[in-house]
Amino acid sequence: MNPSPSAEPATPPTPPEGRAARRLRSDGLFVSAYIVFVALSGVLVFGFASALGPAVDQQGAGACRAMQSEPRGGSFPEFSALDRAGEAVHLEDLRGRFVVLNFWATWCEPCTREWPEIDKLSRRLQGREDVVVVAVSLDEEGDKVEPYLASMSLAETPVRVWRDPTGETNGLFGGEKLPDTYFVNERGEFIDAFINVRSWGSSAGVQCVDSRVGRAR
Repeated sequence: MNPSPSAEPATPPTPPEGRAARRLRSDGLFVSAYIVFVALSGVLVFGFASALGPAVDQQGAGACRAMQSEPRGGSFPEFSALDRAGEAVHLEDLRGRFVVLNFWATWCEPCTREWPEIDKLSRRLQGREDVVVVAVSLDEEGDKVEPYLASMSLAETPVRVWRDPTGETNGLFGGEKLPDTYFVNERGEFIDAFINVRSWGSSAGVQCVDSRVGRAR
C-alpha cells in the first residue's frame, strides 16, 4: 500500500497590519503630498509675481504720463546750495538715492499752490532710504524762506529745503518757469522733467515716483 503523499505545509496567515504601521504609512503620504503642494505653490507664486511685474511697470508709466512727464537724459548738472542752517550742500551728496528735485521761490504764486503737494509727497515717502525730496528756493535773500514756510504751516516739513542764492540753478537744466521738478536717478542721471504745478501728493504722483525708483541699479 503506497503511503499517502505528505500534505503541503500550510502558509501561515498574514498578520493584520498594526496600527503603528498604518499611521506611519499615512504620515508618509501626507508629507509627500505636502512637499508637492509647497513646490507647486512656489511655482504659482513665482509665475504670478513675474506676470505682475509688467503690470506694475505699466501702472507706474501711466501715472507718470498722467503727471505729464517730459523724458530727459544725460548726467544731471552738479550744483551747490545752502541748507536751512546755512551750510553748503551738494547734489552729489545724494548720489545712490533717487532724488525728486523741485525749484521754487517765495515770490512765485504757482509755487505756493504746489508746495503743500511737495510736502504731502515727502510725508508719504517718509522713512524710506532709497528716495529723497529736495525743494530748492531761488530766493536771493535767505531771510524770506523760513517765514514763508511758517506762514504755510510747513516749518516742520520733511522736505529737504535748500536755497540757491544765485537764483539761477534751475536754468542749468533748461528751466524757464517756476515751479519745475526733476527726477535724478541713483547714478545721478537726469530722467524726467515736470514743468509747472503738479499734484505730487496724489496717488498718481507717488506711483510715478515709485515706478522710477531703483531702475538704475
